[in-house]
Amino acid sequence: GLSCAKYLTDAGFRPTVYEARDVLGGKVAAWKDKDGDWYETGLHIFFGAYPNMLKLFEELGIEDRLQWKEHAMTFNMRQETNATANVDGATYSEFNFPEFLPAPLNGIVAILGNNDMLSWDEKIKFAMALLPAIVQGQKYVEECDQYTWTEWCQKQGVPDRVNDEVFIAMSKA
Repeated sequence: GLSCAKYLTDAGFRPTVYEARDVLGGKVAAWKDKDGDWYETGLHIFFGAYPNMLKLFEELGIEDRLQWKEHAMTFNMRQETNATANVDGATYSEFNFPEFLPAPLNGIVAILGNNDMLSWDEKIKFAMALLPAIVQGQKYVEECDQYTWTEWCQKQGVPDRVNDEVFIAMSKA
C-alpha cells in the first residue's frame, strides 16, 4: 500500500491510502503503546537478493540504515524431539545459512546442517524435490504455478511432517 502510494505520487498522482488499523503499514509497521514502548512488525526474513526492495530503500534514502545479520532461522520445538540446544527449559533448533554461499545454495547447506528437525531421509527427499527448481530456474517455477505449496510438496514426495513443522511454521513467522 504505502510503497504503491509512493510510486503513484512519483508518477504525479495523489493517492489516498486506507488502513485497516490505526497505524500505517501492513507487514512492516511501528507504533508506540500507551506506556510509550515501541512495537515493531516486519519481514520475517529479508535477503539482499530482493532488488525491488533494495531499490525502494535507496529511493527513500534509508539504505544506510539496514543492519545485515547472519541469516539463521530458529524454531521452538516440541519437547519430545532430540534437539540438543536447551535454553530455560525450552528446546530450540536452528537453520544456519552460510554467508559465503548465494541462495539457494545457502539454503541447501542450512537444511543439510540441521539434524534436530529433519532426518536424513527427509533431507534427501526435499533436496531431490528442489533440484528441478535449481536446474531449470524460473521456467520450472512458472510451470508449478498451478500447484499450491502443499500440493507441490505432496507431488514431489516431501513428507507432510516437513511441510507442517518446518515450512508452514516458517511462512507464518
